[in-house]
Amino acid sequence: MTRRVLPAFLVACCLAAPASAQTAAAPTDDVQPAAPAALTVYFDAGSSTIRNEDRVVLDKASRAYSEGKPIVMILTGSADRTGQAENNLELSHRRAGAVLKGLLNRGIPADRFQVLDKGETDLPVPTDHGVAEPKNRRVDITWR
Repeated sequence: MTRRVLPAFLVACCLAAPASAQTAAAPTDDVQPAAPAALTVYFDAGSSTIRNEDRVVLDKASRAYSEGKPIVMILTGSADRTGQAENNLELSHRRAGAVLKGLLNRGIPADRFQVLDKGETDLPVPTDHGVAEPKNRRVDITWR
């Protein structure tokens, strides 16, 4: 399984506190807003260009950041299983980079991102090699 992590945008403060610190914390009246639901940007076959209809997803992610200030936004790029695995890993990298650029352009600071390139591994819709599955051509935006 090939997976590439780009740690340049990972902030040291993003590491979770030890479980003992979490359980020992006193209850407070400050209620943190729930993390927004995951968002997904889909791509055309072989493309890393964000489709016009998916720009609204970037707007939603930007609003979620502005409203809740998640510690880190995780961008996970994927590709379907057509073509060579190495090319799919690079394509997933370009897709995640396109989403990153779109969110940076919306004013989210670079230190709020972790970017993962999965290529054709751990796909949302498991397929055999050579199967073109549109739901696997994506970048998932999750929160921590």
